[in-house]
Amino acid sequence: MKLPVLYKKPIPLNKEFFSTINIKTWMEGLSFAAGTHQVPALGPEFAEGCLYYPIVFARDAAGVVVPLFLLGYREGENLYLDKQGKWLVPYVPAYVRSYPFILAEGNEATNEAQVWIDQEGFVQDADGERLFDDAGENSPYLEKILNLLRDSLTAQKFSLAFGAKLQELGLLVEQVANVTLHDGSQYTVQGLLMVDETKLNQLEDAVILELFHSGHLGWIHCHLLSQANLQRLLSLQ
Repeated sequence: MKLPVLYKKPIPLNKEFFSTINIKTWMEGLSFAAGTHQVPALGPEFAEGCLYYPIVFARDAAGVVVPLFLLGYREGENLYLDKQGKWLVPYVPAYVRSYPFILAEGNEATNEAQVWIDQEGFVQDADGERLFDDAGENSPYLEKILNLLRDSLTAQKFSLAFGAKLQELGLLVEQVANVTLHDGSQYTVQGLLMVDETKLNQLEDAVILELFHSGHLGWIHCHLLSQANLQRLLSLQ
């Protein structure tokens, strides 16, 4: 099974183990995200994210269209981090802010989502955060994390429905970008999907109205506006 981006050794959040320890996450800022050039993007964060990142689409192994924030042109390259692990733009994607926690949907029997935590994303530290209080209840810190995870899981479902709609309408086209880096070297970026504005403008009025009422039209415009940030990646390079 392929692990989600950033996660190396995720385990279920076990109350018995974590009730007696304090943990510290983001030990070196956000440097845990240094090795990834893209992270999942959620539709509700398009409006803010489009100010800083190229928003693109790609098909996963199952052929599902997923929206992404592009963080670099090459695998293993995150241009939005400095060497001290500081994020270089004001908005940090929700997926990055959630780490090392992640919410997985439960099985059909329970239908309850389960919280997982990456073993490599925290250390035990007396000055760290508690996940559970003395009574075994969720700490305020954990509740804050859970709210973020629940919101993200809901937004993810809407985002995947958005990708499916774009595919259904035939709006997505694959783009191949030939990038010339500052050192003169060239790099080809493949497999990225973009909305074709010509095809968008050819849609019937009824379809455009449907996209408007669903909120998808606004997301499409954010995606198109974000393409200006492809040049930002070159400047960060």
